[in-house]
Amino acid sequence: MKPHSRLILIYFQKIVFIICLYSLFFFVITGNISAQEHAKRPTIGLVLSGGGARGIAHLGVLKVMEEAGLRPDYITGVSMGSIIGGMYALGYSADSLQRILKNIKWKMVLSNNISENKVIFLEKDHFNNSIISLPLSSKKLVLPAGIISGQQFENTLSFYAFPAADINDFSRLPIPFMCLGIDIINYKKIELKTGYLPDAIRASSSVPSIFTPMKIDTMLLLDGGLIRNFAAKEVKDMGADIVIGSYVGFYANNEQKLKSVSAIMEQIAMFRSLDDFEEQKKLVNILIRPDIDKYTMFEFDHVDSLVQKGYESALPFKAYFKKLADSLNSISPQAPLVNILSKQSYTFDKIEIAGNKLYSDLQILGVLGIKPKERVDKYLLSDRIELLYGKTWFEKVKYRIVPKNDSLILVIDCIEKPQSMLYGSAYYNNSNQAGLILSLSVKDLFTPRSVINLKTYIGQYSRLDFNVLQFIDGNQKYGLSMNFYAENSLIPMIKLRGNNSDVIMRNFNPGVSFLRVLGLNQMMSISANYENMNLMPRYNTNYPLRNISYNYLSATYDYKINSVNTKYFPDKGTISNISVSTSKLFSAHIKNESSETAYTTASPGEFSFGRFYTIYGNVRHYFSPSKKLTFSMGADALFITKSDSITSQNNFYLLGGIESLNKRSVPMIGFNSNEIPVKKMAGIKSEIDMELFRNIHLNLMADFFAIQEADRNKGYSFLSGYGIGVGYMSVTGPFKIGLMRGNYKQEVFFRQTKGYISFGYNF
Repeated sequence: MKPHSRLILIYFQKIVFIICLYSLFFFVITGNISAQEHAKRPTIGLVLSGGGARGIAHLGVLKVMEEAGLRPDYITGVSMGSIIGGMYALGYSADSLQRILKNIKWKMVLSNNISENKVIFLEKDHFNNSIISLPLSSKKLVLPAGIISGQQFENTLSFYAFPAADINDFSRLPIPFMCLGIDIINYKKIELKTGYLPDAIRASSSVPSIFTPMKIDTMLLLDGGLIRNFAAKEVKDMGADIVIGSYVGFYANNEQKLKSVSAIMEQIAMFRSLDDFEEQKKLVNILIRPDIDKYTMFEFDHVDSLVQKGYESALPFKAYFKKLADSLNSISPQAPLVNILSKQSYTFDKIEIAGNKLYSDLQILGVLGIKPKERVDKYLLSDRIELLYGKTWFEKVKYRIVPKNDSLILVIDCIEKPQSMLYGSAYYNNSNQAGLILSLSVKDLFTPRSVINLKTYIGQYSRLDFNVLQFIDGNQKYGLSMNFYAENSLIPMIKLRGNNSDVIMRNFNPGVSFLRVLGLNQMMSISANYENMNLMPRYNTNYPLRNISYNYLSATYDYKINSVNTKYFPDKGTISNISVSTSKLFSAHIKNESSETAYTTASPGEFSFGRFYTIYGNVRHYFSPSKKLTFSMGADALFITKSDSITSQNNFYLLGGIESLNKRSVPMIGFNSNEIPVKKMAGIKSEIDMELFRNIHLNLMADFFAIQEADRNKGYSFLSGYGIGVGYMSVTGPFKIGLMRGNYKQEVFFRQTKGYISFGYNF
C-alpha cells in the first residue's frame, strides 16, 4: 500500500472512531434524560384555610406531616392560614411556630397599642385612655375603616419574616408560597405571589370591620376568605400533583343556631366562600378538618389546645403520610430545605420615607436613627418603629424592605394622624359620682409644631384642663405653653372656723410654662401661675360662712417620670413626681350670708401674707417576679412652710382614696377620697396584684403615713390603711371594687371600714 493511501486509511479510522464515540455518548445521555423524566418525583401541595385563632390547629397537622417525613413542595394560605403557611414556608418548624405563637402578646398585637413606656411623655395621658378616639376632618367626624389599623400586627409579621426581607418573589422562598386577598375596589380575588411578604400576609388576614383594609399599589385588600377561604386550585396551578388540605373555616349554621342577628349576618357574609369550598375540596386528595368547634376565632390564648386538636385530627393519616413520603423518596430524594433563617441583619443602600406631610423626613430619620450602609437587625428596626409610633404622629408607621437590582431599600411607610382627634369615655366612682370625659387634641392649627389640648370632666364635680403648647425646636424637645386648669371638687370633711363641714373647692388656675422633654418617659418644667381658690361649706351652723377665697401667685419646678408599661394594672415601670414651688398670697375674701370682707397685705386680718414654700414628691415602682404576679412599692412626702391654719392658708394637700381626683390629691387606702387635709406628711405604700384570670385582678393593699393636719401647728398623727379589691380591665376602662379599713384616731365622722368602687377611664 502506498504511503499516502495508508495515511488516508488511518484518518478514516479515526473519523469512524470519533463518530462512534459521540454516538455512544449521545445514547447514554438521552437514555439518562429519559430515565429522569420517567422517574420525576410528584409534588405535594398544602392548602391552609382561614379561621382566625382556630387556624393555629394547622400546626398540629404540620407536626404529623413532619413526624411522617412528608414536607410540602408548595403552600397556599388564606387569612390565618396565610400566617401559618407563610412562616412555615420561610423554614420555621411547627414546634418553633408553636413557641412563637405562645410567646406573642396577642392582646397587644391585635390592637393599635404599644407599651406606654414607648409613648412620648406628653401623649401618655391620651394614649389608651378612652372608649372612643375619632379623627376630625373639616369639622366632621370620620369613622375608621376598621377597629385595628394593624400597627402591632404588621410590626410582628415583619419581625418574624425578617430573614426573607430581601426576597420579593414568593416562589423563591424555601417552600414556594402564595396567599389570597380580595380587592374591594373591584371585588376580585387577588393572588399574592410577589412583593413584601408581611404585607401580603397582612392583606390576606384583614378581617372586614376588625382590620382596616391593606393598600398595596392601587388595590385595597381584605381577607381572601370572603370569596375563597381554601386555595386548592391555586396550589394545583403552582404545580402540585398531590394536594393535602387543612380546613378550620366557617361551617354553615343550622336552623337552631340561626337565632341571632350576628349568626344570620355571618351566614350571609360567608355564602360565597362556603359555596366555593364545596368546589375546592374536590381538588384535594386528603382533607383534614380539626375538631375545633368549641373555640372562637379570637381565642388566641389556647395555642397548645388548638395545636393538639389539629394533631389528633391528622394522626389517623400519619401512616399514609409515611408511606407517601417513602414512595416519593424512592423515586428521587427531596432537595434539602434552604436555610434562610440564619439571616439576621441587612445593610441598606437607601432609606426612603413615604406618606409624610406634616412631619419632615429629617424629623422621622432623627427618631429612626438608622443610616445607609449601617448593618441593621430585626430587633433594632422593630424597636425604632415603636419609638416612631410612640411619638403619636402616626395612625400607623411601618417598614418595608425593597430589593432593587443589587441593592436594598428601607422604606418607612407613614399614615399620619389627623390634625384633630376627639376622645371620649365615661367614668364613675363613689366620691365623684358619674361623669363624662371629653377631650380634644389639635396639632399644627395655627403654627407648625403646636399642640392644643382640651380635656373636660362633665359631672356633679367638674374639671377642665386647657393647654396650648408651642415647640420651639425641630425635634420637639423644648416648648412654651399657656395653661388653664379649673376644678369643682368635694372635700368630705374640713374644719373652718371651728366648724366641721363638707366643702366644695373651686379652683381656677391659669399660667405659663417652659418645658423640656427628656426622652420618652421624663419631663421637666418651670411654670408661673395665678390661682384663685374658693372653699364653700355646704353645712355650717355656728358661723354663717358662705365662701373663703384666696388669690396668689406661684412659681413651680416639676420633674416627672412615667415609665410604666400600661396606665392601668401595670406590671413594670416607675411613676414619680418631684415638685418645688414658692407662693405668695396677695388677696383674700371672706363672705358670709350678709357681708363680704376683702383682705390684702395692707390689711391682712387673720390671713398670713408671707411667702411660703412647698416641696412634694412621690414615687411608685412596679415589678413582676412572675407573669401573673406584680408587686409595687411607693412613697409620698410633703412639706409646706408657714402654714398655720386652714382659714389663713390654702396651701394644703388632700389625703385619701384609691386614686387621685385632682392636683392636690394624694391617694391612701382606707380613707375616702380627699378626706384629710394635710400640710406635712410622709408615707409608704405597698400593693400585690394577682391576675387570677385574663384581665381579672385581685389586689391586696396596705399604706402607712405620718401626717400633720392642715389645722394643726405641731405634732403628728399616724395613720394606717389596708384593703382588698377586685379589678377588671374592660373595653370601656378599668373596673375596681373592694373593701378597705383605715386606722386614724381623729376619724370620728366616717366608718373605719369602707367600700370603694370606680369604673371607666380616669381624667
